[in-house]
Amino acid sequence: MSDDYVLYDGQCPACAHYIAATGLTGRADVKLMDARVNPALVAEHAAAGRSIDESMVVAIGGVVHYGADATRKLAEIGHPTTPWQRFLLWFVGKAPWADALYPALAAGRRGLLRILGRPLIDRR
Repeated sequence: MSDDYVLYDGQCPACAHYIAATGLTGRADVKLMDARVNPALVAEHAAAGRSIDESMVVAIGGVVHYGADATRKLAEIGHPTTPWQRFLLWFVGKAPWADALYPALAAGRRGLLRILGRPLIDRR
């Protein structure tokens, strides 16, 4: 098992959809970790200034990626199998506007969770 992992909100449909689009599910080299059941790791990243409610965390090769950098890294290491998945990873992670788009995506995630009645992770 590798030390590489993705820490994300497993109860967020948008997050889960993006992770599924990467094609990383079932691969042994990158562990997918639900932040809601890994509070110690969430706390470790929060102490380093990386709130899981603002972004997922991607740790690959000893380097931690956060925010737009995390979605970009997932787009780089992902293995999408459909045209839709390839488009989604490009649009969110690699397109010229991806960095500027990320704050709106993070706000949209928080709004979606509110609509679904799901609490934020750091504020439970």
